[in-house]
Amino acid sequence: MRRRTILTALLAGMVLSASSLAGQNAVQWHGYVQLRYGRMDPGSGFSVRRAKLWMKGPVPGVARLSFKVQGIFRNGSSGAFVVQDVFAEYRRSAIALRIGQFVPDFSLQRFQPDYRVPLVERAAVVEALIPGARTLGREIGAEVLLTPASGWVHLAGGVFNGSGANHSPGPEGDYLATGRLVVARKLAGDVRGAIGGSVAQREAHGADVGVLSSSSGAFTGFDRRWGAEARLWGERWNIQGEYLHAVLDQEVSDGFYVLATLAVDPRDQVAVSEERLDAPVSAASAGPWLVVGYTRYLQAAPSGGGPSTPWDATCLTKVMTDVRVTSDDGRTRVGAAVQVQMFMR
Repeated sequence: MRRRTILTALLAGMVLSASSLAGQNAVQWHGYVQLRYGRMDPGSGFSVRRAKLWMKGPVPGVARLSFKVQGIFRNGSSGAFVVQDVFAEYRRSAIALRIGQFVPDFSLQRFQPDYRVPLVERAAVVEALIPGARTLGREIGAEVLLTPASGWVHLAGGVFNGSGANHSPGPEGDYLATGRLVVARKLAGDVRGAIGGSVAQREAHGADVGVLSSSSGAFTGFDRRWGAEARLWGERWNIQGEYLHAVLDQEVSDGFYVLATLAVDPRDQVAVSEERLDAPVSAASAGPWLVVGYTRYLQAAPSGGGPSTPWDATCLTKVMTDVRVTSDDGRTRVGAAVQVQMFMR
């Protein structure tokens, strides 16, 4: 109860601070909510999938230093706001140092914000195999990033406690090290392509790794993961795919997804995906699933051109629906969801 009160007070302070500084154009605040009705064997119903509020901006009096604080409400948090991101970033030209609690740089789709992903959920393999998958996808540590404005390369390397978000360091000297490299280039006309990969290694003692271990208890040992990614996109379309692989001692988990998206017009977008996850806990293995999605933006972009690509939408208030189908031991399984997303700037 005490922690919930502190978090609520912190988020209230975020809003008040953002409001008082709005006239100075110093601190920015943002928020959005995703309301969903989903139907999937064996259950269905309404949910608040996510409700996020965050603020970010420069640190007064310190050049090149900025901060971000973000909280989230979701069904699993029992009605409480939970802190996700709390970090400081020092940037000088193309190089940045980030320190605090944040998402380690690993996987392409994990770094495409969920409010811009063209289906109602990221691929199951991404949700299961990213570092910190069981603790909000966040870790506490430090990371160095190289991201020149030209966008031709993205390089990141970080070291973390490995104990997850909102957790103190473990007594056993656990650690997590991650790295990601992506190289992009213009191919022809407005077409661009990118290829890259991610690596992660963790020493864990009593870690919750979910479906990646068949042990009923917490995992202790070495946790090694890697991924390969590729993306091709133009003004109105995007094709991307990833393969992720994890080895926890002798147990292997892996999977992939391929996703294609097309902006039919300024307000309408369609997406098709195939995805699969194989994990030691057989009940969690998913797919291959075929997923078809449709998005309707409720407001056109100010220019009238609408979203130029799936990841650069100007308007983020939208209605989404997707239908997914798979075959399980000769039995067809079907899932469907409708989601309304309301975005605040």
